[in-house]
Amino acid sequence: MDEQELVVKEYLLQEIEAGNYSQDGKMPSEHTLIEMFGVPRIKVRNAYDLLEKMGLIYSQKGIGRFLREKQKPLEVVMSGDISFSEKMLKFTSNYQSVVTKMEQVPKEHLIFSKPYVQHSDLYLIERLRFIDEEPAAIHRSYVVVENMPAIKQVNNELSSIYTFYQQHGVKQFRSSFSHLAVKFPNELDRSLLACEILVPLVKVESDSWDDEHNILLEYTEILYRTDRFFFQI
Repeated sequence: MDEQELVVKEYLLQEIEAGNYSQDGKMPSEHTLIEMFGVPRIKVRNAYDLLEKMGLIYSQKGIGRFLREKQKPLEVVMSGDISFSEKMLKFTSNYQSVVTKMEQVPKEHLIFSKPYVQHSDLYLIERLRFIDEEPAAIHRSYVVVENMPAIKQVNNELSSIYTFYQQHGVKQFRSSFSHLAVKFPNELDRSLLACEILVPLVKVESDSWDDEHNILLEYTEILYRTDRFFFQI
């Protein structure tokens, strides 16, 4: 992005953050911004294209660009001893968890570089979390089959893996680590989360143990859309 495009983009971002455009309201026309900044049309289009990739605006062909409705973000407490579903149901009744994958994890998967699982069988349970009917997070549980063999009998109606563990005798959970990172979505992430390429994701990795018996239950990976959540550490 060159200096002219940056000037236009920063102006539009400041106006959005200041609340000077209404949600679903029309953004300034290309002609208006060309006259305002004295830049070529392509510079304005490139600035708008970037805002669209950031998930801030949307376009309607032949009509213009519009500010995307900003939904209120939900708070996530970064704790490993409460189920995700439990956390979400505290804030919204319009929550749904859909199982998208149940499969044996191939031995070449990078998850086997983690401690304690080099010679284990792992079973992946992947869920897509919907809030207000919009995909908001991907939750992947890499379950240690030896320590929880019943995992292979679950069906696609599983909503909370913590409840599943409790039903199979786990009384107390603990985590030994939690790692946070920020990444941009790859093609698969965008497909599942229906988000634009420049919407940052927060990636949280942790482990979950049966504290009473000191056995590893799973490694967990969650991808959160940052436009749907803020985080309490």
